[in-house]
Amino acid sequence: MNVKSMLVGLLIAVVASTGTYFIRLLLAVTLSLSFVKVAASGAGNRIDIVYPKGAPYIASGFHSMSGINGFWRTNKHQGIDITGDNGQPIIAAADGKVLDAEVENCWGPTVSIDHGEGLDGRNIIALYGHVGEILVNEGEEIKRGQIIARLGDNHYDYKCIYRVRHLHFQIGRIWNVMKNFGRGHKYFLEDGDDGVNPHIYWADGPGMITCFDPKRTYKPGTLTYPVPCQ
Repeated sequence: MNVKSMLVGLLIAVVASTGTYFIRLLLAVTLSLSFVKVAASGAGNRIDIVYPKGAPYIASGFHSMSGINGFWRTNKHQGIDITGDNGQPIIAAADGKVLDAEVENCWGPTVSIDHGEGLDGRNIIALYGHVGEILVNEGEEIKRGQIIARLGDNHYDYKCIYRVRHLHFQIGRIWNVMKNFGRGHKYFLEDGDDGVNPHIYWADGPGMITCFDPKRTYKPGTLTYPVPCQ
């Protein structure tokens, strides 16, 4: 048994005996970092996630069953969750056009951006959900690294944020232009229940989380991290 497995086992035991929020959240982070699957490739393959120096860690990973609040999910997570302080900048993961900049009843303030085609030739529509302040407008053309929103103190105001301030970053293919069904991600994406693993699109390669650097030139069809790195 390796150290990571021992740590997970220990945390599970502590959760069972204490049930404290902090330990549940720590467990969620550990599990999320330990078990990230590549949904886009099928065949149950896995991808190792590599964090560059200064990159905030993902608190609830793609397809994780551990919620941002430390509780077990009823369905697989369709995006990635990154916690942050009040006022934390949220930055565009690539050039694109703002499709939505509005407040959804469950998700709260959310920005959706059409980032065009990925390296695989398929659409990349990104949701930047659970933010506090929206800084862009529908129809606006934006650039990679541009601050499009900030986290706020509204994490107790919307059910889907689950009382933990964080960004929910999700990739889909089909924009729900009519807004005639669903809530949360399904309000913005017709395929909201079939999220695309963002880890396949990082500019430095699959699984290689890429911090935005204004001095770099990035290949079209790739993504950079939606929050600044330290």
